Amino acid sequence: MKQDYDKIITLIAGYNSGEITEAGKKELEDWMALKEHNRLLFERLTSEDQLREELKIIYKFNATDAYSEFERKYIKPAKKLWLSISIAASVLIACTFGGYLYFFPQHPVSQHLPVLAKDIVPGKNAATLILANGQKIALDGVRTGELAREAGVLITKTSDGQLIYEVKDQGNVAGAKTNTLQTARGETYQVRLPDGTQVWINAASTLTYPASFATLKNRTVTLNGEAYFEVAKDASHPFIVKTAQQNLVVLGTHFNVNSYTDEGQTLTTLLEGSVKINEQTLLKPGEQAQLSASGNMRVGKANIAEAIGWKNGFFLFEKDDLPTVMRQISRWYDMDVKYEGKIPKAIFDGKVYRNLNLSKVLEVLKYADVRFRIEGKTIVIMP
Repeated sequence: MKQDYDKIITLIAGYNSGEITEAGKKELEDWMALKEHNRLLFERLTSEDQLREELKIIYKFNATDAYSEFERKYIKPAKKLWLSISIAASVLIACTFGGYLYFFPQHPVSQHLPVLAKDIVPGKNAATLILANGQKIALDGVRTGELAREAGVLITKTSDGQLIYEVKDQGNVAGAKTNTLQTARGETYQVRLPDGTQVWINAASTLTYPASFATLKNRTVTLNGEAYFEVAKDASHPFIVKTAQQNLVVLGTHFNVNSYTDEGQTLTTLLEGSVKINEQTLLKPGEQAQLSASGNMRVGKANIAEAIGWKNGFFLFEKDDLPTVMRQISRWYDMDVKYEGKIPKAIFDGKVYRNLNLSKVLEVLKYADVRFRIEGKTIVIMP
């Protein structure tokens, strides 16, 4: 049975607030009857003591702004103490506010494994821009406003941390000059290219593109890593994404490309429009192409939420093995991962917000009975 995690959390919130319908109760009971750990998770999310602890975590990670929003939405003037807030509200805010995780373990939960991770903070909005002349600009360290001008193109940083390209002089364009936007592990950034195309870049990724497309037949960019694209429509100038293994031709569409070399395959997930891969495979919305390192292509139905979860601020795991989970954690928390002995067999389903400190995120390992320790910048997985 495929689990709709958000729906289950919403039903539990309704249960806690006493506003659940009879049909909802029945649905919850059926879900708990499926597996023992479903029942254990239900008990966790309906325990007031547990939720007190989770609220402390929410306050810690979201600081002043988050608490103000929490107060505005959920604390009524006549009841200013958080203890008076319904447990349902705490669950809902946890799931929609970005400070909480929920996780559906595949195995019975061990209640006695300690979490040994240090509180390592999550990744941030940062990147390095490399201009055509070789100048490097660390974007998290510069003020908003104009960063550079290159042959008719104005490059600025906005107050919300985006990089914007604007062609100011069509007679002095910079089509032959290329810029590179590079994120290290633990960084992510958004750029609006000179044609209006929006690109979100995940951690440990590099995007190379012309400073201007104005004199070019095609709009060609090169990606190493992962990025989500919302391509500006221009039928006379195809947009092409090159990775190590594929050329992707699009005509105004939304899609995600995951081309990390350590994943062993390139994943292209299409949300809108159409794309053609290596002049052979045409993707339709809702499909995902998996191109293996050996060149084999397979197309199937996409899990859109999982594919673009990183862009929306969370990890979403669905039947993922331990190495897959740890690669994502490694990139976002700038940590190395080392396995001692045989890699434990564990399957993960669940949703974890990326604004949590590492110690909280690593609780997913506890639920799968995976033992680990932290040594400096390395997560050591023990047999």
